[in-house]
Amino acid sequence: MPRKLTVFPRAWLWLVDESIPVLVKKKYSPRDSWKDKPFSQEDSRFFFKGIDELSSLFTEERPRGMPAYFNHPKYRSAYLLYFFPLQAAKFLALFQGHSAAIEAALKHAEKSGVLKVADIGVGPGTASLSLLLTLLEMQLEGKTKEIPQIEFHWFDTQASIMADGLILVEQISNQFPKLRGKVQVHTHVMPWWKAAAQLPENLSLVLMGHVLNESSPIQQSTHTFWRSLLNQVSGGGVLILEPATRKTAQHLSHLRDFFFENKFLESKQEHIWGPCLHAGVCPLGDGRDWCHMSVPLQIPGRWFKEFSHSLSSERHWVKFSYLWFASSAYPAPLVDPSYRRVVSDPLSQGGPRGETKVLICEPGTASHWPVSIQDQVGRGDVIEVTP
Repeated sequence: MPRKLTVFPRAWLWLVDESIPVLVKKKYSPRDSWKDKPFSQEDSRFFFKGIDELSSLFTEERPRGMPAYFNHPKYRSAYLLYFFPLQAAKFLALFQGHSAAIEAALKHAEKSGVLKVADIGVGPGTASLSLLLTLLEMQLEGKTKEIPQIEFHWFDTQASIMADGLILVEQISNQFPKLRGKVQVHTHVMPWWKAAAQLPENLSLVLMGHVLNESSPIQQSTHTFWRSLLNQVSGGGVLILEPATRKTAQHLSHLRDFFFENKFLESKQEHIWGPCLHAGVCPLGDGRDWCHMSVPLQIPGRWFKEFSHSLSSERHWVKFSYLWFASSAYPAPLVDPSYRRVVSDPLSQGGPRGETKVLICEPGTASHWPVSIQDQVGRGDVIEVTP
């Protein structure tokens, strides 16, 4: 199956090169005389210090006692300028790769009268703003007649970073007439596992970004949260996005199997938008290999590119792990039983027929499969496997 290339919405550069730098300079510049001037190279050098420090904190194995970095103005500004575009690009890739899930959320909103979205572990509204950019682009392309009324419910332990996100939502709503007067945001300051009691009815979509990687494995106290969440959402279901590390990816695998084993969801393939193409036991929940995606893209934006260069981290790919559960009322389409998800980069090549090998996900096991080198198969692709 051909790989879907991520196309950045036309409003992207306005957000990352204009709106966010203006907000950061106005709120976080140390001198009043700087605040109303355009974002400059001098600002770039000043704010890069926080980006460099925060990048060091975001290591694969995060240190014990990881600081509540959003409490620090230096790290809030760093996140907005660099990590916001990086994480938003991942959500955009998923929204486009699973466009049917977004369409299901919109169909549900058409019936209920409002697109209700819970964004849990919201930070500065990264996932929510990515969704707004997606809806704007869909409307411009004629893929949706009209953007519905939107009601966000944000959950995070840090009120300060949500306040920054609220400013960005207000700015994007005022900038684009198709959103003007249509977006409401309700904020809730609390840990994610306590959000169940505050979730509204008739949710069209739930978004969770980088929540589990900073949490302990499944605990009994979170069972109520997960059961309530899965029962209360319809439309586009529940998207959980996490880093591409083995620990967090296998945490997702265990969570998925836990849901099926404990009947939180029926063990049916149509209850998963992705990445799974089956409802069998995850073959990558333990061991050396783990399920994560590598999406080729270059993130647009003058300042993002400059910060990436300063970090010696030029971005040509984004990597992440995820699970997207579908609701019973809006199931995911059944997948051709001959399709398999590639869960590795090419492992070897050569041989008499010029073949390369990749690891593919099989229900209950993971196996290697020879693929012709000219197919240029990559991690996360879907291939057809014939007997």
